[in-house]
Amino acid sequence: MSDVKKSTLEKIDYAQESAQLTDPFTMLDLTQVDDLAVSVFLCQGTMPFHRHLDQDELFMVHSGTISIESDWGNLILRPGELAVVPKGLSHRSSSLIRSLVLLFQPRLNVNRRNGDRRLMALKNSGKLEKVSVPAMGRQIVNLHTPVTLAHVDTFALNLLVCAQTGHRRTYHDQSSLVLCHNGQVNVDSDLGQISLHGGEMLVVPKATAYRLASAERSLVLELQRHKQPGLPLPD
Repeated sequence: MSDVKKSTLEKIDYAQESAQLTDPFTMLDLTQVDDLAVSVFLCQGTMPFHRHLDQDELFMVHSGTISIESDWGNLILRPGELAVVPKGLSHRSSSLIRSLVLLFQPRLNVNRRNGDRRLMALKNSGKLEKVSVPAMGRQIVNLHTPVTLAHVDTFALNLLVCAQTGHRRTYHDQSSLVLCHNGQVNVDSDLGQISLHGGEMLVVPKATAYRLASAERSLVLELQRHKQPGLPLPD
């Protein structure tokens, strides 16, 4: 008889979930990591220009190709590439084909940010940058060591290369998102064990110890809460 504890963690296959999306620019919320929502949306066609006063947005392409136009320049994002559009920046996304995009976006009541808003990001005062997850993964030498790819509000999106078994970790003041970008990773936690394949994710509740292990070189994304200068953490 196996002594492996059945996990009470729930994994999400976001490619499978996105099959529900049929109309261009429809969106489906996948999960919530404390005050940050992870969604998937179908990008096909062209959205009108708009801006978000209260939150940054992180776009990560799962399939297809999208264009992001903004007052800080334009980008083409392909599968495995991501970019952050900061609050207040006028932008629009478009695609000639059906493209699935993961969206990371804070969902915190603006009053708890003590008025931390930006009505407008000045034109040409910054530059949009894109990051390739696979390209960054090829550069990482130290296994199970997080490398920050981008910041979204009070979260950092980190990349880890997993192989063999990593150390146990516990975050007492935040939940943790574990997203398998490619390969296969096993999550061994106080709530049991569960296996993630590429395109699957789960949320580990706060104060729950867990560790990651993989029999092959696998890329994993995690969200880590951090404090930006001048921006208080939520209560």
